[in-house]
Amino acid sequence: MDLQTRTMATVAEILEQYLDPATEGQPWAVSWSGGKDSTAVLVLVCRAIQMLKPQQRTRWVNVIMSDTKIENPILEDYMRRQVRTLNRWSRQNNIPIAAEIVSRKAKRSFWVGIIGWGWTLPTNGDDRYCTHALKIEPQNARLSEINPCLQLIGSRTEESTRRATTIDKYREERGSRFSVSPYTDGRRLYMPIVDYTTDEVWQILLNPLPWGPSDEIRRLYKDATGECALINPGGSVKATQACGARFGCWVCPPITKDRSTENMSNVYEWMKPLTEWRQLLKDVHNPKKNPQLRSGYRRNRTPMGPGKGCLAIHARKHLLERLLQTQADVNRLRELDDNPLHRVPIELISQEEVDMIQAAWAEDAAKRPWLIDNREMEPGDFERAEKLLAEKAEIRKGKREEKKKLLAEKAFPAVTI
Repeated sequence: MDLQTRTMATVAEILEQYLDPATEGQPWAVSWSGGKDSTAVLVLVCRAIQMLKPQQRTRWVNVIMSDTKIENPILEDYMRRQVRTLNRWSRQNNIPIAAEIVSRKAKRSFWVGIIGWGWTLPTNGDDRYCTHALKIEPQNARLSEINPCLQLIGSRTEESTRRATTIDKYREERGSRFSVSPYTDGRRLYMPIVDYTTDEVWQILLNPLPWGPSDEIRRLYKDATGECALINPGGSVKATQACGARFGCWVCPPITKDRSTENMSNVYEWMKPLTEWRQLLKDVHNPKKNPQLRSGYRRNRTPMGPGKGCLAIHARKHLLERLLQTQADVNRLRELDDNPLHRVPIELISQEEVDMIQAAWAEDAAKRPWLIDNREMEPGDFERAEKLLAEKAEIRKGKREEKKKLLAEKAFPAVTI
């Protein structure tokens, strides 16, 4: 099936769902990150609604974008301008679509947690708390108010093996483009482009967006990946696939090497301080490089051992000082940028967050002196901590072995002769 036929079939399916009398009048929600996949979904939704007569456009579509407050500055600026452009276009063309940006409250921000309370950095796993706290929770809070009958997302099986596994796990049935949200109580999800390839997504975005030009999103990915065959026809197939790369939070701790920000810093000089501060954050939290910067305790005074536990207060203070200096350096370099849009000062951390961080230090110093530095550790604390951790490791190992045994018995049940 050629792409035009395929996209028309997808648009027809979107129309079928939009006009479904069983859910007439109930709103939809589209999760929009500003990236290529969610943008492609939004393009198809807009095209579908444009095909309807004004009297048929009775279902409201809420487009929700989560701002983590630590987004790549180039992407964040793009996101905000896209929301304004989309809303202006929908009003002018009588399209029942409204986009908005949601975010977490300052007291629960990434900076207040990491620099204020000394939390350890999130890791790359299923329990990556930053994704839930900064993106999913604010979005779900707004979704609970809207109560959509259908939430449209840009998930695709080709993104990664892990993503494909998750998609298959929650599908309503094998091969279906519908699934159930794992984060809410039974909300129905619709994945219109779940089986599209990266190249097909980019082919959709080669055309102008219904609400404006598409060249900027292609340029964003080009700057983030270093090369892109869809923008540079002389590129290789490998370069085309590079356009599937992800970019978002400039300070993202779980990834080992932030190629998108590093590539962008080669284009935009003012982004270099961001890559330097991100490396500082990783070094400060590296127990092998700087074990003395950890308190050795959890917040409830449970001993954890050398190079473990919450970040000591003096280390948190150093991070804030360097972050504020980074913000000043970035804005100084932005003044020299050729693009007028980039000369506007940006805010990496708000004054409200700075005040909350300093209040957190004061509270910890007064109520939890063991978090000031690691000198509070008594000689026997580390030994007890290591022993406790070893015991817990043995318990986990035993549970894993028991689980393997049960799975083996289930797969190969004993046969009675």
